Parts: sequence; C-alpha cells; structure tokens
Amino acid sequence: MIRSTTLILAFSCVLSSAGFGQAQASQQPQSPAAPPPPPAASAAPPAASPAPAANPAAVAPSQAVITLKGACDPKAGSPAPAANCVSSVTKEQFEKLTNALKPDITPDEKRNLAQNYGKLLVFADTARALGLENDPKVREMFKFYQDQILAQAVNQHYAQEYAHPSDQQIEDYYKQNSSKYLEATLQRIVVPRITAATDKPKPSEADEKAYIEQVRNQWVGGGDPAKLQAEAMAHAGVKTPAPDVNVGARRPGSLPVQHEAVFDLKAGEISQPYSDPSSFYLYKVVSVRQIPLSEVKDAIARQLSQQMIRDKMESIANSVTPELNETYFGPAPQGPPLGAMGRPGSPASQGARPPQAPPPSQAPPK
Repeated sequence: MIRSTTLILAFSCVLSSAGFGQAQASQQPQSPAAPPPPPAASAAPPAASPAPAANPAAVAPSQAVITLKGACDPKAGSPAPAANCVSSVTKEQFEKLTNALKPDITPDEKRNLAQNYGKLLVFADTARALGLENDPKVREMFKFYQDQILAQAVNQHYAQEYAHPSDQQIEDYYKQNSSKYLEATLQRIVVPRITAATDKPKPSEADEKAYIEQVRNQWVGGGDPAKLQAEAMAHAGVKTPAPDVNVGARRPGSLPVQHEAVFDLKAGEISQPYSDPSSFYLYKVVSVRQIPLSEVKDAIARQLSQQMIRDKMESIANSVTPELNETYFGPAPQGPPLGAMGRPGSPASQGARPPQAPPPSQAPPK
C-alpha cells in the first residue's frame, strides 16, 4: 500500500522535529559508564569496512524508500491499524515532499526525517481514528499553521525572485559604494603604553604624546619601521618580541572603527596616532588599489540579494500596525517587546511550531 501524499503536514512537523528529537535525547541523564572490558587474549579483529555511500540515483522513482510495518490508516473509531499492514513511501513521493519543504535538505536530515516519520504517522493516524481532526481547537490550530506556512511561502517567493540581481544593479551598487572597494597595503607601528607592570615609571600624558610624535616624525623622515617598532617596545620595557610592522592588504571595515580614517590617506602618507588604554598606533599606507568589479561581483550579488529580500519583507511587515485593545490586553510593557508568537511567519513567531511528536526515547510503548 502506497501512503497518500495528503500527509504533507505530517511531513512538515516531522521535518522540524527531527533535530528536536536528537536534542532531547542528548539531554537525557547518562547511564553510569560500564567498566572497561578486560584486555583481549587474542589480537583485535580487523576493522569493519566502511558502509557503502548512499546512491539515490540507483533507486527508481516508484521504488519504496520508506517501508512502514503496522502503519496504515486505521478504521474510524479504532486507533489500531489492520493486522499485518504494510505501507510505503516511494522515492518520488519522498523527494516531492522534501523538495517542497526544504530543497536544501542534507543527507543526515533526510535520514532523520525517514526514521521519525513512521512514529509521527502513528500519532497522526490515531488522531484521525479518534476524530480529533474535527475538534474545534485542532481546526483553529490548522488555520493558524496554514497562515504561518503561507507567510513562509511569501518569504521563499521573494528569496527566489531576488536571488539573482541584474548586472546593471550590481554595477550601480559598485559605483555608488566605490569607497568600500578600496584595498590599502599597510604598515603599522604599535607603541605600548608604560604601565605599573614594568620597572619604568609611568610617564605623564604629555610625555606619552611627545614620544609617539617623535616616533612618527622619525618614520616620516624615512626611518626603518621595524627598527622604530623594536625601539618602542624597549622604551616601554616590554620584553616580548616586537610585532610585524607589515599588516598587509586591508579593506574598509577590517580595522578598529577609530582607525578607519587610515583609508582616507594616500599612498606614502603616515597617519596621526590612534590610541587606546594599552597602546598608540601609527599606520603608513604603502599602496592603494581600487578592487575591480570582477573580483567582488559575486559578493555584491549576495549582499544585494539579501538587502532586497530584507527590504521587501520589512515593507510587507510594516504595511500594517496592530492596535491592541488595552482594556483586554493591558498596557504595553516598557522596553523591548516580549517574545510573543506574533504574526505567522514574522521573526517573533519563528519559535511557534506545530506540536511535536514525542522523540523516540519518549514515545509511548506499543
């Protein structure tokens, strides 16, 4: 007997609960470790050969990929399935459902789905036999989850629509944000500040500024940065090896925020000193190049795609503002919103999932 494809909702539930069951099982109390076995008297047996890899292409579309013994639709009013009942899910059915629910499903997720499907199906069939699908509360839940699935479908729809920005959109973004695609090859001298941890007296702020300006003037005058770096370490009484002065190629956003003005300098220029509680920093721009569009086109396409999807979903979400009856709900709490379920498909509702089937370790005895 081939299972009906009307069980797509059951598949959706089990797909989201596959990982849930594993997480629950991992939280179960561990049994005391058994004592190690005594050393074997004979040589250890040869290692088992690895299991053959999955080969879905070798399975015909009409061939069963899941066989469920004792999991056929029971008769109404009787939760027990027919004796010796065997049903199955074909490769075509299984892949049609997984492609609809999660096109990028991994092999491990496929296996977890298949393993958990039979147990969830037993609960779903039992609910139907008991007439629970007509229970008013269950029907309300169905409507809520239908809205949630539709909201998720909207997100998937625009994710596909905006997945591939046009070449013109990519080029326009590149031109409008050309400063993001500068690459500067940098050198840096780090001047540690003298602290109580060294055997040198802590200098005044004026003395510190005078010393770092001296280092900068020597570098501007053609001093060797590696030598100046070593002298700065010795001046501070630091015994650790001096850091490499060659920072290499950097792009805007790769340095501390207060150092980002370095990218406004031209090749050959040396920055004013930057400072934090532990050190002063000087940079020299060795060279600057504009990264060609060909090198960043893929990255811009991904960024544009994500931005267009985000903007579209925000425009839909912000198109309506719910007004709540405060007599019924009470006044709005102060601070950030609480983690309520929210509109199906909205960020706040992502944690609201259909009821999960008990994980294997908690399933009731048969």
